[in-house]
Amino acid sequence: MGEKKLIFTISGIRGIVGENLNYDVVKKIALAYGLWLQNADKTVMLGRDTRPSGQSFEKAIIEGLTYAKCKIINLGVCPTPIIIYMKNKLNVPGGIIISGSHNPPEWNGIKLLSTKTFLNNSEVEEISKILYNNKLDDCFQNVSYQPKITDNLTASDEYIQGLKDVLNFERIVSKNNLKIALDTGAGAGKVATPRILKTLGCKVKLINNNFRNNNFPREIEPIEKNLKDLIKTVLEDEYDVGFAHDCDADRIAIIGDDGTCYPEDVGLALIADYSFKQYHQAGKNVIFVTNLASSLMFEALAEIYNVQVIRTPVGERFLAEKMENLLKEEDSSSIVFGGEGSCGGVMIPQFNNTRDGIFAAAKIVEILVESNEKISSLVSNLPKFYAFREYINIESKNLEKIINQLKLDLISDGENVNQIDIDLRFGQGNDWFVLIHPSNTEPIIRIISEANNEKNAKNRLITTSERVKSIITSI
Repeated sequence: MGEKKLIFTISGIRGIVGENLNYDVVKKIALAYGLWLQNADKTVMLGRDTRPSGQSFEKAIIEGLTYAKCKIINLGVCPTPIIIYMKNKLNVPGGIIISGSHNPPEWNGIKLLSTKTFLNNSEVEEISKILYNNKLDDCFQNVSYQPKITDNLTASDEYIQGLKDVLNFERIVSKNNLKIALDTGAGAGKVATPRILKTLGCKVKLINNNFRNNNFPREIEPIEKNLKDLIKTVLEDEYDVGFAHDCDADRIAIIGDDGTCYPEDVGLALIADYSFKQYHQAGKNVIFVTNLASSLMFEALAEIYNVQVIRTPVGERFLAEKMENLLKEEDSSSIVFGGEGSCGGVMIPQFNNTRDGIFAAAKIVEILVESNEKISSLVSNLPKFYAFREYINIESKNLEKIINQLKLDLISDGENVNQIDIDLRFGQGNDWFVLIHPSNTEPIIRIISEANNEKNAKNRLITTSERVKSIITSI
């Protein structure tokens, strides 16, 4: 079957289509999830990105959920943030999203949702046990149950209505003369983001919005080397800003009016800076939640406005859970929001407690309209840090041994190492840090080095990478 070769984590199940992820495997995953879902109302919200394999996997999931006697609300092609928004708005207990997110096109994935957000580790383990240990083939025999499948084609309308509660649409539209270039990469963002930007009064030029010869028009991950078309469009046609999504639109990349492709943290930093200032002027207590991989810019901004910063392990689920708990614990005057700087997605729990590249685009439009400044000017005023990254393959290596040995070596060198889950982070206050992060979605270790000095950041990345590679070779 190949299920055991899948990457099965709180961030979802990822695999290569036709190798370890196929129709039968996906059907069994859906059945295991449906059997695990014990709510009296066994309804599951379903949606997918635009990967060609998604259509077949959608049928497989419907079949698997049918055997588990689940009702299904099928949104079809829909961005991940909107699927989660609709699931929570309608109080649907279950959710499955078919998306490989930013992974290459030969990959796809199944994102499984719990009551409020993505699964936690114990829930992943419970479903994994059902998938691997039960004789699921017996469940596919002699079942006469007929599923209830509801197509919901108004998801974008509902999302826009929700946006109007957190953005001043009328004020933005009345002042807006922005020209925006949008590269959806032919992903699920194409069904929502252009419409939302136009509703806000933007003049929008779409590029890479459709498949070419049944292939994506560019590489899926929205990073600089894949966004040459967008950069060229912004510069040649003098657009105010360029936005790009990954395949399910939970991420956003930003191109400045000067053609600069900004680091991933910049979008969230712009939103944080703008919001911190507003809340500070209103006398509000603010708690900002971000992860271990996000920039030190957030501490620098927080210090200006007396904001508390809380860092979580890397993974959207950890942020969502922390924010939800804080909202329960804190008094009603506290403002809680945050996001993962490493992907640009902002999380506003009162609106949509998930990483949301579409909301980030809308919020940046608001900031540009209200400030009446160029985005390049706004970015130049942010605290300056230098970040470098490297990805190291660890296929078939013992990850636990690698991390344990790294921790011992770093401590022996005098580093103050903080281990959270399987991540290692060390540094010196708000001057620099290095994060060693085994990916939740790929067989790689990500190393991130950041400092307020470019040479320092680069040297620490090189030194740490050499150490990691040496340990991998020795194990």
